[in-house]
Amino acid sequence: MSKPVFLAPEELASALRVHPETVRGWIRSGKLPAQKVGHLWRIPWEEAARLAGSEARLEKALKEGRG
Repeated sequence: MSKPVFLAPEELASALRVHPETVRGWIRSGKLPAQKVGHLWRIPWEEAARLAGSEARLEKALKEGRG
């Protein structure tokens, strides 16, 4: 699996098994740095991996969510 540059809040929420609004709250509070593209939030891969604990854990969680 090639890693994406950015994740949508819904993708990260699925990987972390939390509600998407939880991820949006982390963005609003500053706990999770993200960029707004148009009206959509996007989370840099590195920040998502930091929150998940490691890149390997994030990749595994994303695979499980899609598989």
